[in-house]
Amino acid sequence: MAPPSYSDLGKQARDVFNKGYHFGLWKLDVKTKTNSGVEFSTAGHSNQDTGKVFGSLETKYKVKEYGLNFSEKWNTDNTLTSEVSVENQLVKGLKVSFDGMFVPHTGYVPRLRSYSYTLSYKYTRHKPPKYAVEHHPRNSSSSGSNFFTLSYRSKTGRFKTAYSHDRVRVDADFNVDLSGPLVNASGVANYQGWLAGYQVAFDSQKSKITANNFALGYSAGDFVLHTNVNDGREFGGLIYQRCNDRLETAVQLSWASGSNATKFGMAAKYDLDKDACVRAKVNNQSQIGLGYQQKLRDGITLTLSTLVDGKNFNAGGHKIGVALELEA
Repeated sequence: MAPPSYSDLGKQARDVFNKGYHFGLWKLDVKTKTNSGVEFSTAGHSNQDTGKVFGSLETKYKVKEYGLNFSEKWNTDNTLTSEVSVENQLVKGLKVSFDGMFVPHTGYVPRLRSYSYTLSYKYTRHKPPKYAVEHHPRNSSSSGSNFFTLSYRSKTGRFKTAYSHDRVRVDADFNVDLSGPLVNASGVANYQGWLAGYQVAFDSQKSKITANNFALGYSAGDFVLHTNVNDGREFGGLIYQRCNDRLETAVQLSWASGSNATKFGMAAKYDLDKDACVRAKVNNQSQIGLGYQQKLRDGITLTLSTLVDGKNFNAGGHKIGVALELEA
């Protein structure tokens, strides 16, 4: 069996801590699939503190015989994300994909460098017309009299590759940026249950390594141990244990050398039956999270959760969360 990607190391423990908790949100998720194989996912939530509403719509379509996957996602921030990938076609175990993200009404890619190209025409009496093609950095503009301008803002995308084998998993991606791409690469090796991984990020524009992470772990089915060191300053560890068919437990520990801050937490999930489960977690800041999930009927699941501040129990400020999942 191929090892997981670097980002998925310790995922079993993180799922026990994170899944089923929606503190401070009213949340609705709707999923459906057409007869032709197109998947639609609609999600929305309302923040109880700010009242802000956020929603998204995602579509996915797979062409299995050619290993092609198409997906497109739009959200209420008016950001559009598209991805095309091909898997197990060029080489067995190799996945190549391209994705892009931009705001349709501006053409700008959020938080990414982009450029625009301007085609201009100027007419002056008694002189031949003059054409010009100008290159502008982002947020620049052209001005002048008797001008009409056609602008095209380039969309910055990202190429991603992933190769998996029985003993190794390698991932790499870089964004399309003429001024210098940001390159991310990671690898995980597996030997008799032991997992070793390395992750690096390199900013070619600044010729600087921006991330340098290492992880070591052990997986034995119902037991998973994961440790990591990020940039030589942050140290963390995760332990996951499935005690029996109904009970899952997890422990999380982290320490930062710069601030000398230590974080510790424990979490558990217990299945009451095939349709219901309860969750609980607590950390060293006396924050207690509780959750209850119930499958009301096929395709309808209700999740309730609450976060209690144990240090300021009488002061209030506790949070609740309600989520409803519909699938057809």
